[in-house]
Amino acid sequence: MRIIPQTTKDFGYLMIFDLYSEEELKVIWNEILNLDYIMDRMELGFLEEEKKEVNNLRGKHDDGLSKMSGEGLTLDKIYANRDYSPILTYNRKLFVDEYIVNKITEAHPSNKLYRSVNTDMTIVNRYSNSHQYDSHRDMAAFTGITVLLHKPEKIRGGDFTLPDYDITFEAKNNSCIIFPSWVNHCASSLESDGGRRYSIAQLMYVTPLDPGQLERN
Repeated sequence: MRIIPQTTKDFGYLMIFDLYSEEELKVIWNEILNLDYIMDRMELGFLEEEKKEVNNLRGKHDDGLSKMSGEGLTLDKIYANRDYSPILTYNRKLFVDEYIVNKITEAHPSNKLYRSVNTDMTIVNRYSNSHQYDSHRDMAAFTGITVLLHKPEKIRGGDFTLPDYDITFEAKNNSCIIFPSWVNHCASSLESDGGRRYSIAQLMYVTPLDPGQLERN
């Protein structure tokens, strides 16, 4: 895992390469194959309530169309027990790994709140040819976006951008960027001949804990 902190005048952000180990990636990809089946069913007209819910989370244009043109699932709604999901198990490292926490809090004084992150919501988005995600903000404290590429040699574009700051994060397999959720961000249109870009969008929150709760959820 290679971590590169970056600083702007308003906030700090973190770029992480090789976030997951080979063994972690193996089981994550197995899970994604199962999630593909669910997303395919959604596109055929099934699971309308789940589709409506994830579209509401993505944000909409003034004409009511979703800001993202690909498919997606809210994993927290799929699993009754998050321990059954490799993604929901391994992605906790974004706010429980002390090295990651230290690096992002050191990147900018405004990021000190990151130490108080104690809960999250995870959305898996799938992009095929011509899919993109227009500029938007997330309703959270911090956002982590992890990119996984299926057949990366057949993919062009799909880069992640913070447009207000002219910052672009090239789409690379097993890479992640963490930043404050109030920052506008988007994914450029994907050009693909059979490849797919998946993003694991982790919305991280600071919520009041029960008095007796001493550990992060």
